[in-house]
Amino acid sequence: MNYPIWVVPIFGGGWIIGIIAIVHVFLSHFAVGGGAFLALTEELAYRRKDENLYAYLRQHSRFFMLLTSVAGAVTGVGIWWAISLVNPDGTAVLIQNFTLGWAVEYVFFVAELATVFAYYYTWDKLTKEQHLNLARMYFGFSVMTLVVINGILTFMLTPGHWLESRYWLEGFFNATYWPSLVLRLLIMFALAGMYAMVTSSQIKDQKTREYVVRFCAKWLLPIFFIGPVAGYFYLANVPQAAIETVFNGVHASGVGNFSVLARALYLSLILSGTVIVFAYIGPYLNPRGLTVRISILFLICGLTVTGITEWMRELLRKPYVVYGYMYCNGIRKESVDKLNEGGFLAQSKWSTITALPHGQNDIELGRNIFRYQCMSCHTENGYRGMKKLLGERDRDAIEGFLKTIKSRNKENNPYLGIMPPLVGNDDDLQKLASYLCTINGHSETSPAVSSKTRASSQF
Repeated sequence: MNYPIWVVPIFGGGWIIGIIAIVHVFLSHFAVGGGAFLALTEELAYRRKDENLYAYLRQHSRFFMLLTSVAGAVTGVGIWWAISLVNPDGTAVLIQNFTLGWAVEYVFFVAELATVFAYYYTWDKLTKEQHLNLARMYFGFSVMTLVVINGILTFMLTPGHWLESRYWLEGFFNATYWPSLVLRLLIMFALAGMYAMVTSSQIKDQKTREYVVRFCAKWLLPIFFIGPVAGYFYLANVPQAAIETVFNGVHASGVGNFSVLARALYLSLILSGTVIVFAYIGPYLNPRGLTVRISILFLICGLTVTGITEWMRELLRKPYVVYGYMYCNGIRKESVDKLNEGGFLAQSKWSTITALPHGQNDIELGRNIFRYQCMSCHTENGYRGMKKLLGERDRDAIEGFLKTIKSRNKENNPYLGIMPPLVGNDDDLQKLASYLCTINGHSETSPAVSSKTRASSQF
């Protein structure tokens, strides 16, 4: 409500963020895990004095540099572009609260980029000891970027005592910081092994190829043994209401105990287990059988798991962008009473439509309310489209539903766990209802739908 709204038809702004973020996470995690892979593999080459292994690392480092520094950096910029347009209020909170943290992260990120370029372009120009030290330095810088980013990402779900103190370090070192850090490191090591399978499957020397392929498969083992423990401690510190949403769903959504979040969790676990089992049966036990196609298939599975888990992590925060502080539509929880009393439109800086004829004016103002309060998750006629969700509801049914989702009593509003409460006075609700009537084609005088139709229509 404090910034202009960016309207993304059909897909909605959330998908723009999601697509860019999933690709970036898949690449940026490789940037950290791949740094560990370069350092440890070069350590092996140095101790074994294995020139074939050095030759492989030269090839792999080029692939690594181009993928992480070019594609990774571009998608990183893309995330800032997307979140700034889709949710500027939430982005402002992260920037203002963690200004020092972002500055520290930027220093390590620049050092990381400089080191990876130096690492690739100094093959045969430095001694083997000096070049190995560059690999170690790169890994150190990349881990430090993770250390900073992890605190900000986990803050959004578990801000903890920051809600009372507003002290940024209390928000940074929050309840899920350490289990999340361990989980992300394990995922990064697994992705490093999966990416390295692509390059190692192309090694010409058979003996070196078998050794490196088997070595790559071992990078997936830590997450199999340590991941469940770290995952348990992570979920144990997530707000209980978010966990209930995962396993119980929404009472009125009709999906019962097998909610969409639970399905995502189970699918992620099944795919992760499948990848690890096949990595053991395939690359580890039969390294000769690994081909480029099979290694790319591993990457596709890894990207799928990454997408599911990141999507689930985002949904855990619903209906907040910063849990317990700011809703996903940019409205602060502490401002709800004030906006309900004085009216949403009256206090929205960018709702300035006042000079239209009376009927059209109500519809356009209602459109403004919809865009600022609903379009963070819904579209007019696309992803989670209101046309489909409204169904056959008439004006009376729509008004009744708006009153339901305005309530902050969980017994009266079953959607409260995943949707922000509607904000505004009675006049705002009337205007929003007028606009919603234009979406499903029902006039304000349409006869009321039957109670059976209302019960079967679902939001």
